[in-house]
Amino acid sequence: MASSALADALNHTANQARQVLRVEMSSVFDSPTRWVLDSVRIINAKPLRDLEQIEAVVTVKDGDLGSKGHGFDEWFSPQVYGSSRLTKGSEKMLRAAGILPRGRFITPTDHTPMDSNGGIARDFIGKVLSGLKVVHKSGSDHNATDSARSLKKGHAKAFFVIKRGKVPIGIAERRGEDDMRVVLMFTRGAPHYRERFRFHDVVRRVAENDAQLEANINKAITDALTGKLPTNFRRRPQSQPKR
Repeated sequence: MASSALADALNHTANQARQVLRVEMSSVFDSPTRWVLDSVRIINAKPLRDLEQIEAVVTVKDGDLGSKGHGFDEWFSPQVYGSSRLTKGSEKMLRAAGILPRGRFITPTDHTPMDSNGGIARDFIGKVLSGLKVVHKSGSDHNATDSARSLKKGHAKAFFVIKRGKVPIGIAERRGEDDMRVVLMFTRGAPHYRERFRFHDVVRRVAENDAQLEANINKAITDALTGKLPTNFRRRPQSQPKR
């Protein structure tokens, strides 16, 4: 009974840490998306004979981000430890096409459409890549063509690379004779993130809250005595943070 009660108490504590992390994300990040808020993973504690070996782990999911092409841990690492940001898929395409020089990265200008999360708008970067004809995905081609539909959009004529001498320095957009603006610049060195999401400090603060841990242990003991402890410690429902 003691083993199961301790495992259950630790799992409750881990889930409480997860809730606090979600609140911290909303404070640290500007309008975090759903996949960011749901990226925290709990590896539940399981009953063991040796009580000192029982542990619950709070970490981040190790799957990839779908179209983003990176793992959650890769995305979070710069936020937690501070480092250069990851190379974007759009930058890889521009480099492969010989447009973006090695060692340079795309950065927005005052004329770049941005999304609610503070990043370059996804539909806009799609138009740029299509217009420059650098999109090559397996089984499909999203580049601008000579079709009537594509010509009507005008992306192929609108976007072009600007250079200083022979060196590409950015991408401009022209939608009329007197409407030309630089929408992306190529800068040296990857943009650097400072440490901003104190993941470990948050988890440590919850784990070292003796009063909260004691309350979880007392509840687990009560549940054990009344036959309410879970029998499957692989998964347990995770409550959502109060709003």
